[in-house]
Amino acid sequence: MSGMLTGQRVLYVAPRFFGYEVAIRQELERRGAQVDWLPDRPFDTPLQKAVTRLGRSTVLPLANRLYRKMLSQWDARHYDWVFVVNGQTLSLEMLREIRRSFPMARTVLYAWDSIENRRGIVDNLGEFDATFSFDPQCAKHFGMQLRPLFFSPGFSRPVTPDFDHHLSFIGTAHSDRYAVVSRLRDTLTADIQAYWYLYLQAPWVYHAYKLAKPAMRRASIAEFHFVPLDKATVQEVFGRSRAIVDIEHPLQRGLTMRTLETVGARKKLVTTNRHVENYDFYRPGNVCIIDRRAPAIPPSFLHSPYEELAPDVYQRYSIAGWMDELLSTDRSQHTPAPPSR
Repeated sequence: MSGMLTGQRVLYVAPRFFGYEVAIRQELERRGAQVDWLPDRPFDTPLQKAVTRLGRSTVLPLANRLYRKMLSQWDARHYDWVFVVNGQTLSLEMLREIRRSFPMARTVLYAWDSIENRRGIVDNLGEFDATFSFDPQCAKHFGMQLRPLFFSPGFSRPVTPDFDHHLSFIGTAHSDRYAVVSRLRDTLTADIQAYWYLYLQAPWVYHAYKLAKPAMRRASIAEFHFVPLDKATVQEVFGRSRAIVDIEHPLQRGLTMRTLETVGARKKLVTTNRHVENYDFYRPGNVCIIDRRAPAIPPSFLHSPYEELAPDVYQRYSIAGWMDELLSTDRSQHTPAPPSR
C-alpha cells in the first residue's frame, strides 16, 4: 500500500514528541502524499506547555490564529485527508472551519494519550470520520477503534544472539519510574549487565523531585541525565540489549511506544504493564511482567533466547501497518458513539 496516497494532499496535525511526528510525516510522504503540518501544542516553553495542559481554553485563541495564518500561507485548494494526532490545541471551532473549507476530506483522529489527560478533545470526536485510541478503556468508553502504537523503521532488526546488556532502560524519570528502577536494580545479580538512562528536563527538576518524592530522597544527581538521547543512540542501545525495560505511567492502560519498539527490535520485554498479556505478540518467553512494588526477573528469562514471531505480527506493529489501518476507513465505516457523561 506504499503508493496509496500518490497525488493526494494531507493536512496533518500532531505534537512534537521525540521525533515521532517526523516519522509519521515521512510515512505519509513515502506513500506519495503532499503533507502540510500544523503543530499540535505549538507553544514550546515549559510554562506554555503547562498552561496548555492545565488551561487549554486560554491558548486556543492563539492556536486558532496561528493555524489560520499557516493555512492561508499554504493556500491549499483541497485536502484529501485531515489526519490528527491528539489535537489538544485544535479547537472545535477550528476543526469545523477546516471541515467547511475542505468538505471532501476524510478526517481521522488518533489519540496516543488517554482521554483523561486530554479531556478537551472529547467535543471534537463527532467531527471525525474515524477515531482511534491506543487505550482499550478509552476506545470502549468513547466509541473509538482500538489501535496500538507502532515502531518506526529504525527499530526493525533481525534476531541476533549477541548483546552487551542483559537489559536496558531509557526514559524520562516521571511518576514512580525512579522508584521502580531502583527496586529492580537491587534485585539483579552481579553477572547481569544493565544499562540505565534516566532522563530529567533540568537539574532543578531533580531537586524539586527530591523534595516532593520520598523515593528520591536518597537519589544522587549522578544517576540522571539532562540531555535526551537521540533516536539513533536509542536504537543502538536496543540493538545491544537482550531485554528492554518498560515502565508505563501508573495511570496508563495502553501500550507505550517503547513496548512496540521492542517488538520491532525483536528484543525481550520487561514491563510493569499487565495489559500486555491481551495482545497478539505476547509470549511468556519474550515478555516478563513485573510488579511495580516488588519487581523481579526470573534468571532464566535473561539467559534464554528470543522467540521469533510471525511476520504479519511485525508488520501490524510497524508504522506502515499502523498507517494502513488508520487510512483504510471512510465515513461509512465508523461513527463515534456519544461519550458517556
